[in-house]
Amino acid sequence: MAGKQDLFIVKIVKSSFFHWITLALIIIACIIIGIETNHEFYSENYWWLHLLDRIVISLFAAELVLRYIADVKTTSQKGLKKYLVFFTDGWHVIDTVVVLVCLLPAHIEYFAVLRTLRILRVFLLIDELPRLKLLVNALIKSVPSMGYVMLLLMLHFFAYSVIATDLFGDENVELFGSIGTSFVTLFIVVTGDDWGNIMKNVIHNSSSLPPMIITLYFISFMVIGAMIFLNLFIGVITNEISEIKTEDERNRIKRKSLSGETNESIDDVIASLESQMLQISATVAQLKSAREKNNVA
Repeated sequence: MAGKQDLFIVKIVKSSFFHWITLALIIIACIIIGIETNHEFYSENYWWLHLLDRIVISLFAAELVLRYIADVKTTSQKGLKKYLVFFTDGWHVIDTVVVLVCLLPAHIEYFAVLRTLRILRVFLLIDELPRLKLLVNALIKSVPSMGYVMLLLMLHFFAYSVIATDLFGDENVELFGSIGTSFVTLFIVVTGDDWGNIMKNVIHNSSSLPPMIITLYFISFMVIGAMIFLNLFIGVITNEISEIKTEDERNRIKRKSLSGETNESIDDVIASLESQMLQISATVAQLKSAREKNNVA
């Protein structure tokens, strides 16, 4: 009997109905938080809004417990690890913290601060939308690589700040009087905030430099900065997304093999690999043929 109940819980948690109910609860919770910012309306309708808030939080707690039970019943871990595997997923930890914060009683000390933390419910939405979760995970995993991109950008800013201070500093003290001021001015320029007027002011005040040199300076700074940002930042994130998709696919195949769906998944993988090998063999044969024709010629 217990086994059937466990299987029933797992089926519920894995169902699309459970997913959409959870998604609806998160949206309702976000709407309630938004309504609470209207103090007049909230005070007039406090009773039913507070009741609805308590119901939503209770359902969040029930949803978390069901997911925990389903995870325990489907994991291949043994012993104590079986009951802790749920918390190895960072998003599950975030879900648990959010629910615990929301369940805290209103009369405890520092409740106002903890009440503000209920906005963390919004982040529950990430765990329920796979594509959004994929993007957020890619952003988080790309942070170490982003450090090198940021270092390259800092070098770019530093080099152009030194050049600007040397070329424009004497006649444009407010904008390029020191390397620090130049750095701030270039940051404003790279945001696109009125950078055209900054360039015009520099051209107007700089009598010793031809306008063409000043124009080339600003345009090259913008173009090189844009190239670093677009090519490296976006490249790093795209690479992380690709790696996460590959890892998710491996985990999906592993889960299928553990749950008894091995034959179909392995057969699909083998068929795909065989098809790729045939394509590669055909391409190699064509290249060899082309090489022999070139040698004869």
